[in-house]
Amino acid sequence: MALNEGADLKMELCVMKFGGTCLGSAEDRDRSADLCISELAECDRAVVVVSAMGREGDPYSTDTLLGMVNDPPAGEKSCLLACGEVLAASVFADVLRRRGVEAVSVTGWNAGLRTDDRDCGADLESVETGFLRQALEKNRCVVVAGFQGMSSSGRVSTLGRGGSDVTAAAIAVALDARELLLFKKTDSVYTADPEKVPAALKVERIASEDLRQLAWQGAGIVHPRASEIAGDSGLRITVKSHDSGNRVTVIEPFVLRSGRYITGVASGPDAAQFRITCGDGSPFHEFYARSFGLVADAGVSMDMFSVLEGTALFTVPLQDSGTVKATLDRNGILFSTLSPCSKVSIVGAGMHGMRGVMARFSSALHLAGIEMLQTVDSHATISALVRMEDRDDALRALHREFLEE
Repeated sequence: MALNEGADLKMELCVMKFGGTCLGSAEDRDRSADLCISELAECDRAVVVVSAMGREGDPYSTDTLLGMVNDPPAGEKSCLLACGEVLAASVFADVLRRRGVEAVSVTGWNAGLRTDDRDCGADLESVETGFLRQALEKNRCVVVAGFQGMSSSGRVSTLGRGGSDVTAAAIAVALDARELLLFKKTDSVYTADPEKVPAALKVERIASEDLRQLAWQGAGIVHPRASEIAGDSGLRITVKSHDSGNRVTVIEPFVLRSGRYITGVASGPDAAQFRITCGDGSPFHEFYARSFGLVADAGVSMDMFSVLEGTALFTVPLQDSGTVKATLDRNGILFSTLSPCSKVSIVGAGMHGMRGVMARFSSALHLAGIEMLQTVDSHATISALVRMEDRDDALRALHREFLEE
């Protein structure tokens, strides 16, 4: 992704991002303005990226807007979803102006975010900074509508859930900002979801790669693509509390952790496990390729693949299980399912090459009486599929084993 284009800004620049819960009420927006003005005292100019105001049920949240139409085409859906952030940017710029800050709002496509040709869930490909630079020459603060850009075909596109994090990280890198500040209504980033694991520990510093892996495994901290952009570029990200303004967690390209190689535990969204069996005598490799291709063509993303002698296991998001069942039935593929399930994971780039990690992982779950239905690993993660009713017990067992020593 091309991020640095155009002449360098001759100024100290800070990029901030405020999520929807930081903008949901007039009081929240005033608090966000206080924080923005405080940060402006330390820099010459600022770009503020905003999400749609509030959450589901609030008048202008993304989910509320989506509920106003019935199954729109992808292009229309993307245009509708982009409205929440555009409104938030305009409103927040007005709040800043009333507080004496020279501020202007711009859309994501005006800000130069260019994506691939998908309408919803698009991938960011480049940031054309000319318009932003001109706006920053005339204004102390530019408020950018997050989560959106312009596709290669010239249509409005959206980046998917958490896309405002991606917007903010990409702009920070493109404009060579000193750092990216993420304001969130939280008192810390934790080693696990505290609602599921009461013993979760606060994390004051975390490597961008570990954060990315936690996000991919289901931890709702920072969008994994934003973590990837930060890690590739060396961008420093600081998470700050919206309530206190204090630093919560610093995200850096590399963090050395003496004596601890696991950063956190996480669980993914509800899933269904499928077991398919080759029953027509065709070569196994042809059966796998055909079956996986059919599911992909149905628009469903698969995870946790395992194959052995004519049988394959994989998981799909629970809401897509009906589509997969119909697809397999229609094509005469034998299958069975198990649901609801959840993938639980330990994350830590430091585990690569360490002996005995999988033994400890499986032993912790065994001692907790939890059956592993399937496993998968990478250089920075080990994951197991468990029944949904075992998810929280599994997270607590893994946290005790690896993080409460």
